[in-house]
Amino acid sequence: MDTGGLMAGMGAMTIGIIAISCLATVGITIGAIVLARRLMKPNQEVLTTGVAGEATILRVWQTGMSVNDQPQVGMLLEVRVPGREPYQVEHKMVIPMWNIMQFQQGAVVPVKVDPNKPGKIALDVYA
Repeated sequence: MDTGGLMAGMGAMTIGIIAISCLATVGITIGAIVLARRLMKPNQEVLTTGVAGEATILRVWQTGMSVNDQPQVGMLLEVRVPGREPYQVEHKMVIPMWNIMQFQQGAVVPVKVDPNKPGKIALDVYA
């Protein structure tokens, strides 16, 4: 039996497994970064072109998801913008832990609303 050929084959297989593991790790990392950016960054288009208004937080809940140890929360909001009756919308966003007290039931927060899709909002908390 040729043990040299067997060892060479096992070495090639090991290198292949390591290469596949590295590629998978890189792919997962890139996917996590893209997801984190999408969850952490408010909708810039709505923030720049949306109609300014305000919303009262009616309810807050944890979604069970976090990004970089920052919780994603769901909120039921009553949105008020000029020219529309108040309406309710659910919104999810990742909130830095140091800002969590700003997002409690009863709090009023500034929002921007897509004029063509009133359910698409962005909290304008840094306005």
